[in-house]
Amino acid sequence: MSLIERFENNREAYHSSGYNETQLRQEFLDPFFKALGWDVDNEQGYSEAYKDVIHEDQIKVGGGTKAPDYCFRIGGTRKFFVEAKKPAVNLKEDASPAFQLRRYAWSAKLPLSILTDFEEFAVYDCRVRPDKTDKASAHRVMYFRYDDYLEKWDDIVGIFSREEVLKGSFDKYAESMRRKKGTAEVDAAFLSEIETWRNELARNLALRNKDLSQRELNFAVSRTIDRIIFLRVCEDRGIEPYGQLQELLDKQKIYKQLFQIFHRADERYNSGLFYFKKEKERPGPPDELTPSLKLDDKKLKDIIRSLYYPDSPYEFSVLPADILGQVYEQFLGKVIRLTKGHQAKVEDKPEVKKAGGVYYTPTYIVDYIVKHTVGKLLEDKTPKQAAKLRILDPACGSGSFLIGAYQYLLDWHRDWYVSHLNKGLQPLETSATDKGVGKGLKPLVYQVSGGEWRLTTAERKRILLNNIYGVDIDPQAVEVTKLSLLLKVLEGESRDTIESQLRMFRERALPDLSSNIKCGNTLIGPDFYEHEQMTLLDDEERYRINAFDWQTEFAPIMKAGGFDAVIGNPPYLYSAGQDYLDYFNEHYSLRQYQTDYYVYFIECALKLCRKEGKVSFIVSDSWTNSEYFSVMRNHLLTSHKIDVLAVFGYPVFKAAALENSIFVISNQASPTPIPVEKFSNPNEYKIVNRVNPSDAVERGLIDYRTSSSIRAVISKIENGSIPLDRIVNLNRGIHAYRTDGYGISKFGGGPQTKRDKDEMSYHADSQLDKTYLPELKGRDIQRYSHKKSVRFLSYGPWLAEPRKPDFFFQPKIVLRKILGRKLHGTFLDKQYALDQSLYIAISRLGDNSLLLHILGILLSTLGAWYLRNKFAIYDTLYPWYTKKQLSAFPMKEKDNRLISIVERMLELNRELPKAKTPDEKTRLERQITATDRQIDKLVYELYGLTEDEIKIMEGV
Repeated sequence: MSLIERFENNREAYHSSGYNETQLRQEFLDPFFKALGWDVDNEQGYSEAYKDVIHEDQIKVGGGTKAPDYCFRIGGTRKFFVEAKKPAVNLKEDASPAFQLRRYAWSAKLPLSILTDFEEFAVYDCRVRPDKTDKASAHRVMYFRYDDYLEKWDDIVGIFSREEVLKGSFDKYAESMRRKKGTAEVDAAFLSEIETWRNELARNLALRNKDLSQRELNFAVSRTIDRIIFLRVCEDRGIEPYGQLQELLDKQKIYKQLFQIFHRADERYNSGLFYFKKEKERPGPPDELTPSLKLDDKKLKDIIRSLYYPDSPYEFSVLPADILGQVYEQFLGKVIRLTKGHQAKVEDKPEVKKAGGVYYTPTYIVDYIVKHTVGKLLEDKTPKQAAKLRILDPACGSGSFLIGAYQYLLDWHRDWYVSHLNKGLQPLETSATDKGVGKGLKPLVYQVSGGEWRLTTAERKRILLNNIYGVDIDPQAVEVTKLSLLLKVLEGESRDTIESQLRMFRERALPDLSSNIKCGNTLIGPDFYEHEQMTLLDDEERYRINAFDWQTEFAPIMKAGGFDAVIGNPPYLYSAGQDYLDYFNEHYSLRQYQTDYYVYFIECALKLCRKEGKVSFIVSDSWTNSEYFSVMRNHLLTSHKIDVLAVFGYPVFKAAALENSIFVISNQASPTPIPVEKFSNPNEYKIVNRVNPSDAVERGLIDYRTSSSIRAVISKIENGSIPLDRIVNLNRGIHAYRTDGYGISKFGGGPQTKRDKDEMSYHADSQLDKTYLPELKGRDIQRYSHKKSVRFLSYGPWLAEPRKPDFFFQPKIVLRKILGRKLHGTFLDKQYALDQSLYIAISRLGDNSLLLHILGILLSTLGAWYLRNKFAIYDTLYPWYTKKQLSAFPMKEKDNRLISIVERMLELNRELPKAKTPDEKTRLERQITATDRQIDKLVYELYGLTEDEIKIMEGV
């Protein structure tokens, strides 16, 4: 109230030219946001990484140094910017301030941000690509004046107060404001941009350089893009002269002049990105290819022009590292192919196409894994002890996990040094011989305007070279990882600090990462060639295999016992490794039939990790409950300590049809109860269960969902029961050649098309006309009924998995493999061929009434509930239960009452399709529902369940 009155009483003075933004922030905006619960002055004394509010989050816009006046954060994560203007500025009509705010909020991928001079308060949807022609009102979703604050205060508090942001109200509001059309968020827009560059550069380089191989072309294109992006980011951060690339637009032979800038960059950075001439004691070969190429000016001009204000909407200094990584991860999913005519074509990589796309690991997943591995390893350590830690991502991709680990290490070191400064101690370099550190003792931290503490570049380099390691089979991914890490080293630097470092210490700003981030096949070692005759492998195959010798490439680390932490998101591919099956069978003991690539990576990680080190991956949750992963699961449960298992109540990768889990393993043989943490959303997780490793081994799955009360009901159901396979023979249907025999009116009718006749003639000697039966598939089977068959299926000894005729000719129960709230199945006494999506049960004694008894139990509420909870079948996409699980179903002795009710149920379901009138159908449906309840009630009685136990089962 006092702020509003004060502004009203002195409004004319605040509109004068002498009243500036600094005064406005101190007198009005700081108190305004304090009233919303934000610790504007860091009175809580949070460390740099976790301050609520960062003042003047410095970036560079349109050639001049500029900053969002406030950056509001939760747990160190940016939520929104606030840009302040003098009250003299007309925010409602002036488009320039709105464009400025939207430009760096869009680049930072923040959904909403605020523009205010206290007199006016405007909120913008910043997910929409800003354009210099936009009006001030474009994508403005909220607008108040100061005299509206009292009336609208609850609305403002409900979205922007710290408490409501923590509760998720800000995110919900942002999602409700999301526009269905016209949005082009920064990652999608930038991906489209660099994909266009790749297409144009590839075509032109292939046209102008006829001797280029496909591999050389991919290298030249990706390296050119990496260099341009690196320099452009450095320009926006004030490290490189702003506009140096833009100046090339007025010149000729741009490609040649671009290399003059590249050579200067090598003198300053030593990063390997600009390494053109061999230097003593510098690892890896230089790039002697790209300087000799020809490239048309127009292609480079188009790229450079798209990177500068006002044509460019990008503000690279504020573009988050994880967003750049996400863009590159998608970018790396494609490769340039040369046609016979030496034309360049860009297409999906085969492995990406097979996996269904590229799935970038969300930042919160990276943070969780890093916290539970690197964070735990750093507990109670000093920087000298921390220098010995070695962190590895064996499938690093674009480097998201290594960036996360590196950032954690940077924050930890800075906070440790600042805490010792507060104790009167000055952290100095203790050794002139440390890797990446120059001669002489220098401070390790320094303070910038606003009071923020930062690590020196030398210390950031030392930490990177000492602690961070990665391998990937894709050479482009390796270079992107290096690029991302190098940009992280330069955060907070300026042109002056870089030049000062060069001048005073003759020390270039960046380390060469060739010894840390390497290209190779994590899973295949050099002994692979002992199994293959080298003469049988062409150059391309040897290049693709890219065998990697861990003992040689990281010799000091492996001799010391291995890496301290192995983290990442390894490739997933069902039934993987077929190309190298003999090699994998010999080298990996945890694999099984239809295994997944992540199994190999887990076993490899355990070998690479030192004793008592930590391994943590995000993988499919199939390893927790599938029999195909039982060898690996039991090994982890019995030979290692699983520190924590994290699961999710939602899809982590929205585009991928799978459920995920995170495990953190200590590489030591001391199994203890496993805490299970469940993410309810990306910002919140808590312990929901604890799993005993020995129980998990005995049950054949890690059941992290089942409560003690549910386990008690399961035990009661099993008590005194008989396994199903003791009284029936079970099998699944067949997978075989099938004809679309529409119009075939009787058993034995032949195929109708020429293609059918040709395929049938293959088995002419088997009298196939007598082996065709009406076919039923899973989708044809309903509850206590089935659809009329219009297809025919051939069975016989030629099948990959033949079935005995009994399963087709004898009376049987058929059940869908898919597990719903209740099972779908029915009784069949006619001859049918049943496909692989069905399970078939025939009585061992030919007792058809027993089959009806079994059907009633399995199709009751108890049947599906038992399978789901006993075997932890919670997959919402493909909730399959196995033949082995069905075989173990606990059955009670035959009950004639149940048989009678099931017979009635089957009859009602036969009558339903014959009903002619709506009234008749309604009456039958009501009878079916009532009979279903009768079956449930009787089954509960057979298993002796109490009312409380029934409530647990029915979820009441």
